[in-house]
Amino acid sequence: MRAAMKMMISAVSAVLLGAPAVADPIDYGYLEARIQQLMSREDMMGLAVTVVENGQVRFMRGYGFTEADGAPVTTSTRFRWASVSKGLAATLAAELDHDGTLSLDDTVSAYRTTLRLPGFGEQTATLRDVLSHRLGLVSNAYDNILEAGREPSAIRDMLGDLDLICPVGQCHGYQNVAFDTIEEVFFDTTGMDFETLARLRIFDPLGMTNASTTYEGFVSSDDYARPHSWRGGNLV
Repeated sequence: MRAAMKMMISAVSAVLLGAPAVADPIDYGYLEARIQQLMSREDMMGLAVTVVENGQVRFMRGYGFTEADGAPVTTSTRFRWASVSKGLAATLAAELDHDGTLSLDDTVSAYRTTLRLPGFGEQTATLRDVLSHRLGLVSNAYDNILEAGREPSAIRDMLGDLDLICPVGQCHGYQNVAFDTIEEVFFDTTGMDFETLARLRIFDPLGMTNASTTYEGFVSSDDYARPHSWRGGNLV
């Protein structure tokens, strides 16, 4: 009997392991209820939500307002995407690597960029290291100067004066100024700026007619979400 039970369990296990995994369908009523609960908070102003399920856009709605006493958020309202743009840059880099325009395993010094790393690290750091935040720099190096309005290209030249926190490629330190080096690589290899390249290879093919990588594009009409923060019990 024990032997028969073992054989039965093995057979059932084999069937289960061989069956493809099927995700439960999304409960959009539950999702809507959760979003409404979120929007009832005092520290919420506006929100836009899109869900892609099985390769199709199945849910896309706007909630709240672009600012206090402002226009309602719609599915066309633009929001700042901040470092989500890094995923876009990495996608473009992977596409250009795939078609042979550049190689992610090339060193930074193989391209015309303004990035300088301690100990001439740009001669050993690869584009893959740039996109993986593995340049041996302290996290968010010189972000304060960037926020003060200095051009990223000017700041990248200053990074070479910092001390390494580890050898290039050996540890993770989140970067903004250094990561932006990939934009210079794109221009060096394609002759196109980041906005043009993103539009041709990402935005237009996906029908993203309102998307932009620039501040000017972001504020080109009034339908954009203003930044808000919760301070001292008030939304400002």
